[in-house]
Amino acid sequence: MKIRPTYECRLYMGSVNYATKQTYSQYQIELFCGKVQEDYRVVIPVRISSTTFISETDYREKGWEIAAIDYPRLNFSKKQIHDFILHLGKHLLQEFNQRTICVVETSGWFKRGKITMLENKYG
Repeated sequence: MKIRPTYECRLYMGSVNYATKQTYSQYQIELFCGKVQEDYRVVIPVRISSTTFISETDYREKGWEIAAIDYPRLNFSKKQIHDFILHLGKHLLQEFNQRTICVVETSGWFKRGKITMLENKYG
């Protein structure tokens, strides 16, 4: 068995359109992610998992974690993965009218990861 360090970059987004309050389904997110992958210069596979954001007892919002790893058989660099997740995040921010999308990079063992907040410009 071979053990090697890995890299993961993921983003978190909610399911509610900030302007219209409409809710999106995971299927809509999956289709959109597939279209962004097709239009990008390389296809970097992603994993989409549902999550729930909670703030005290009065706020709950369904959402998703969308992640990509440096899967050895595909041989993408950390930069390629990070750049794609940022690209995807910016498109999701606009298409689904999100206020904020959070991009999280893992680091090596005992090192702190990096968090980038993508924010929409609302007047």
